[in-house]
Amino acid sequence: MKYYFKLQYNRLERWLKEMGINPKIGLLFGMVLFILSSKFLFHKTEYANWIYLIVAISLIFRLGDRKRNDNLESIFPSQDNFVVRLIENGLYALPFISFLLFEKDFLTVFILIPIAGLMAFFRTTQYLNKTIPTPFKKFPYEFIVGFRKTCWLVIFAYFLIIKSIHVGNYNLGLFGLALIFVISMFYYQKPEPEFFVWIHSCQASEFLKAKFLNSIICISILSFLGLIGMIMGFSSNWLTTIFVYLGGYIILGSMIMAKYSAYPHEMNIPQGVLYALSLMFPPMLLITIWLFYTKSIKRLKPILE
Repeated sequence: MKYYFKLQYNRLERWLKEMGINPKIGLLFGMVLFILSSKFLFHKTEYANWIYLIVAISLIFRLGDRKRNDNLESIFPSQDNFVVRLIENGLYALPFISFLLFEKDFLTVFILIPIAGLMAFFRTTQYLNKTIPTPFKKFPYEFIVGFRKTCWLVIFAYFLIIKSIHVGNYNLGLFGLALIFVISMFYYQKPEPEFFVWIHSCQASEFLKAKFLNSIICISILSFLGLIGMIMGFSSNWLTTIFVYLGGYIILGSMIMAKYSAYPHEMNIPQGVLYALSLMFPPMLLITIWLFYTKSIKRLKPILE
């Protein structure tokens, strides 16, 4: 069991080295980024603890994947397998628990700990991808696969919008609407096999344009009811709502460009840092999108043309 966890740590170190990052610096940077993001969240909204809880559970949820657990069962006997799952869930929950204790939010800690423990008993994603219908059947795979994995997060985002209208908290509803776009961004995180790009008979610029237009249609299907609810519930802020909504289109498009700028590999750490800085300073995003677009063309040309 000790060897298993050492192996996972070595894999993490190897991945950071492949990205050109010193493992110690990378882990330190990740820790600092987590703390700053948490402080920002708790500073911006009074519902931060519940959002924090949902994020923590969603990460632990992924550990229950069927294929992953089949692999664990082939390595460890039943009792040891449960202990491994319990330790992994605890390690994933530990940063969240630590920050919640720092914020003296003991109630959320007492909710998160037993949930993390109980989830070690279940294969949480065993049937998920097979049973949830989607409205994206005629579109590329990103939204089909992504929605089936995160549908409960989308439901949570709509819950925030409905709750914001009920209590008259515009910022909460705006966060819920933005959350739908953030969730959708992760649908484009992983690069697809080269074959799925090669089968398109078009130029690289046309391929990127089609990807962007499809993402616009899909995210509109996913978020339109939220937009209407926000406009009707907060009619005096309709212009701000529209502005944020259109900004979501731009950010989603930037994620597509960022993905293909590194294709067929995942984005490396320097690209990720540049993209994160651009999101924090939106005027810089226009320059970053152009840089990612030109790189994407160079990456896709050998495959498509």
